[in-house]
Amino acid sequence: MYPIAWAVVDTETKHSRNWFIRYLIADLNLGTSEGLTVMSDQQKGFVSVLMYLLPNTERKMYARHIWSNWHMHWRGEERRKPFWRCAKASFEIKYREEMQAISRLGQKEITEDMLINPPTSWCRAYFKTHSKCDIVENNMCKTFNSWILAARHKSTITMLEDIIHQLMNRHIDMIKFAETWISDIAPMARTILEANREYSNRCRVLWNGVNGFEIEDGGYTFVVHLDKKCCDCRLWMLRGIPCPHAICAYYYLNVDRDQHVEHWYKKEPFLSLIAISFNQLPI
Repeated sequence: MYPIAWAVVDTETKHSRNWFIRYLIADLNLGTSEGLTVMSDQQKGFVSVLMYLLPNTERKMYARHIWSNWHMHWRGEERRKPFWRCAKASFEIKYREEMQAISRLGQKEITEDMLINPPTSWCRAYFKTHSKCDIVENNMCKTFNSWILAARHKSTITMLEDIIHQLMNRHIDMIKFAETWISDIAPMARTILEANREYSNRCRVLWNGVNGFEIEDGGYTFVVHLDKKCCDCRLWMLRGIPCPHAICAYYYLNVDRDQHVEHWYKKEPFLSLIAISFNQLPI
């Protein structure tokens, strides 16, 4: 998580959201918002402003909010796990299978109520792949909100001073954290990569003799194209980290999988980001 901008307003209204987003567009030079992804809650006022000012943005919604609204009408632990399997399904066939499983847990309205919000906004199977981020929850926002909770109860100037001081301290912690990396790949990305490597042992490889592979994984068969860095499971394209099927293919060719992790997860981009220093709040 890297906080970019925050503001203090009297109330959250269409006008205040419009004001904030316009300044954000100008400062970050967002242009027509091509290639931008925004994740938010279901506030209609925010959505309308966002779609007006950033019409080409991919918009995602917090799956937990979808779940909370749906759960009000369709309670039960037996429905919770299928919902999250559906939200985290990375390819369309898996999504349809999970939706079919959910349809058997209630009347026909059970899936209709879920689809009030289009799956393109909360299911991985329909996310675009340019952002290299497949999260479906809002843990980062909740973390930031809880992180500044004490400061929010103070007067405006003191609150802003406390927030910037917290960010300055966190910035130093990130610099120290980068010094602990044992490789060029970020620790969290390394954890995912190693988990995918372990899972790849379950897969069976078929090679076409060039860069195309068919990987059998349980009851599914996935086509992998190493030259295009794509796999039918879509996890590789969504995350930018080789999926188990891609790793299986790389092992078959005796190629180092680490070289094919997107550069966003490498140390140099991370250091260039935290090289930007925070200035103290002008009074």
